[in-house]
Amino acid sequence: MNTNKFLIGSLIGGIVAFMAGGLLYAVVFADLLADLCPGMAAVQNDDMVPLVVGNFATGTLLAYIFEKWAGIRTWMAGGMAGATIGALMGLSFDSMMHGTTTLFSWGGVALDVVISAILWGVTGAVIGWWLGFKRA
Repeated sequence: MNTNKFLIGSLIGGIVAFMAGGLLYAVVFADLLADLCPGMAAVQNDDMVPLVVGNFATGTLLAYIFEKWAGIRTWMAGGMAGATIGALMGLSFDSMMHGTTTLFSWGGVALDVVISAILWGVTGAVIGWWLGFKRA
């Protein structure tokens, strides 16, 4: 494993995930999410630290999988793998939240799976590109 590629890929991935997540959740899909998950407004938190930590964990997870196990070195392969992993992670987490709380509806689960696929796909594409960039 190329440690420099992994570490920089993790950093780049975390930044992309944070920016794309802000755009998708707070701008593009904010109203639709509020309609499909009305209970969320009551439990929202404005603390940015957990968001930063979570997004950098996403970047690190994808960079580790791509670099250590999958050998992903292109934006296309990274985007496809990221979207698949993101959709499955979203479906897993959101379904369990829907089953144990009143925060999600099935519509909210479906929308969040789509958003997760887009978010993780974009993040994965950038990480995949970086891992292949000027690789010896």
